[in-house]
Parts: sequence; structure tokens; C-alpha cells
Amino acid sequence: MFKPVDFLAQTDIVVVGRNPEMADYDNPRGDVHGFASYVRAADAAGNTKMLFVKTALFEAEALEPAEALARVLTKRLINFGKLPVGFERWKPGRPVYGSDAYLEYGADEDLAFERDLEDCHGY
Repeated sequence: MFKPVDFLAQTDIVVVGRNPEMADYDNPRGDVHGFASYVRAADAAGNTKMLFVKTALFEAEALEPAEALARVLTKRLINFGKLPVGFERWKPGRPVYGSDAYLEYGADEDLAFERDLEDCHGY
């Protein structure tokens, strides 16, 4: 059973919209990039689960609610020993870099991801 030891907020760069007037050679669809925020729960071995929180054009706008939720969930875990409601539905995340889980299976996933990028970009 997954038993988290902490909750942290994080962001990723994502497409938040499209504007055809911004299309050019490097951006043929006119993608508008912004940020998606998540709360990440990690266990002692470095396995993670993630909950999507918000997308926004600016990182601070997306990150603020995720940080607030991470603080509340950490306090709940420390003070009451309770997991978030619906925690079993959180999505599995990538293992924490350098953790036991990363060394066991995460590094292989990263190498496969890099090979896929090389194949897409022809490096």
C-alpha cells in the first residue's frame, strides 16, 4: 500500500490554448504555452502519485492553489495520519530522482523517454 511521507506542489509546461495568428515554422499550430500544477505525494522509497490542480498562463497563478493544497494535505497527514479523500484515484507519477524507486525502474523510463525524443527530433 502506498503511504506518502509528504506532499509537494509542482508545475509542468503545457499547451493551454491555440492562436492561429501565432503560428510559424517553429509553432505550426499556434500553440500557447502555460503551466499545469499538481500536488505530488511521495512515499519513503520515492514512488509518487499526482493530482492535477489547475492550468494557467502564468506559473504563479497555477502554482498557488497547488501549494496551498499541499500544505493542507501535509498537515492532515502529520496531525491526523489521514490520507486525502479519493487518494486511491490519484494518478501514478514518475519516481523521485535518485530514490530507490528511481534506481529500480525510473532510470529506465527516463532513458526510454530520451530515446523517443531522439527519434522524434533526429539527434
